[in-house]
Amino acid sequence: MDQGAWAAHLRAQMAYEFDRDAPPPDFPGLPPIPTGRYTDPAFFALEQEHVWAKSWLLAGREEEFEGRGRFKTVDRGGVPILIVRGRDDVLRAFYNTCQHRGAPVVREACGTARRLQCQYHSWTYDLDGSLVGVPDRRDFADLKESERGLKSVRCESYEGWVFTNRDPEAPGLREWLGPVADEWSPLQGRSLRAMANRSERVPCNWKIAADAFLETYHVKTIHPDTVSKLLDHRGAAMGLFRHGHSRMVTPKWEEALRKTQQVESPMREIEGLDPIFRETNPAYSLFPNLITPLDTVGFPFINFWPVDGETTDIEWTFYGLPTETSAEEQAWEFLAATFDVVMAEDFRNLAPMHRSVASGALASIPLSYQERRIYHLHEEIDRLIGRDRIPEALRVEPRVEPFCESRGAWA
Repeated sequence: MDQGAWAAHLRAQMAYEFDRDAPPPDFPGLPPIPTGRYTDPAFFALEQEHVWAKSWLLAGREEEFEGRGRFKTVDRGGVPILIVRGRDDVLRAFYNTCQHRGAPVVREACGTARRLQCQYHSWTYDLDGSLVGVPDRRDFADLKESERGLKSVRCESYEGWVFTNRDPEAPGLREWLGPVADEWSPLQGRSLRAMANRSERVPCNWKIAADAFLETYHVKTIHPDTVSKLLDHRGAAMGLFRHGHSRMVTPKWEEALRKTQQVESPMREIEGLDPIFRETNPAYSLFPNLITPLDTVGFPFINFWPVDGETTDIEWTFYGLPTETSAEEQAWEFLAATFDVVMAEDFRNLAPMHRSVASGALASIPLSYQERRIYHLHEEIDRLIGRDRIPEALRVEPRVEPFCESRGAWA
C-alpha cells in the first residue's frame, strides 16, 4: 500500500470535516432506525441464522496452532467449533460434533492431539476430519465412513489472525476484507502477539454495544477526562466499505500530541508506519462485531458476541510486538489498565440504554451524519438477512451504500 497517498486521502477528509458547517449536500437524510431491531426476539433469530452464520468471525491467532495436532475450541452463539492443525500443516475448522450422536470430539479449550475422539462412544477422526475408527464396527452394517467425517467450517487467515465462516458460499476472507486488508498491511500483523486480554458480560443487545464504538459524538459526554482530552471529534473522518466494514480517523489534540512526545516510552513501535498513525486514532470496524482503534505500539481487537438478545460478551485483546524487557511488560500493563477505564465508562451506559429501548419509550433512533457508520452496519445486516424476510416495520432503507469507498479511493 502507498501509505503516503492513503494518509493524504485521510488528511483531506479530516480537513473537510473541520471546515464543513452541514452534512455534504449529496448525502441523504438517514431514516430513523426502528428500536425493535434491538429488542424483537424474531429479529434476533434472523440475525443468528443469516448474519452470524454467514460472516467471517475472529477465532484466534496462528501462533496458537503451532505444531501438528494443535487445536482450539470456540463456542459462540451455541455453535461449537474446533480448529486444528493437520498433519499436512494445514489449519482446518470443523463443528465440534461427532457424526454419530453429536457428542463433542474435544472437550478441552486447547491442547494437542494425534487423533480426535468422540467423548461418548469413542468414534475416532484423523486431524483432517476423516472418520478412521468405529468401535464395534460390525454392528453398523450400512455405515459409510467416507460420508461420516467431521462437518467442516471454512477457516482462513489474514496476517496471522484466524477467522472462521460457516457459510460455504461466502466470499473468501481476503475478498471480504477488501480495502481494509490493504490499509492494515503496514501493521505487520504476523509479527504481533497477544499482550493482554479482557472480557465483560454486559446486559444489552450486541448492537447497542457495537453502536457505541462507531461514532465520536458521545466522547465529550461519556469520556470527558479520558478520550475527550486525546481526540478532537470535530475532525473525525469516516469511510464506508462494502460488506459492512468502516473506518473512522479522528485527529488528536495538538496539546495531547506534545505531551506524548515529551514522554519516553519503553514500548517498541511498529516500524514503517506513516505519521498519521501517531497523529490520529484510525479506528476500523469489521462487520459484524470487531472494532479496533489502531496505534503505533499496538492496539486492541474488541469483539461483541451475542449471548442472547439482551446479553453480550465483550472481549478485547491487545496486540503488539513481543516484549523484551520488564519495563515493556509494565508499560503494557499500564496501557491495558488505562484502556479498562475507558471501557468501563462505556459499559456504565449500555445496560441502562437497553432497558430504556426495551421499555417502549423510544420508537426509533434518529441518526446524524456523524453516526452514519451505525446506519451502514444496519444496512449490511438487512442485506445478509434479506429484506423480504424482515417485517416492514423493522427494515432500514438502503441509503449509504453508494457512498462506500472503493479500493482505489486513495491510490
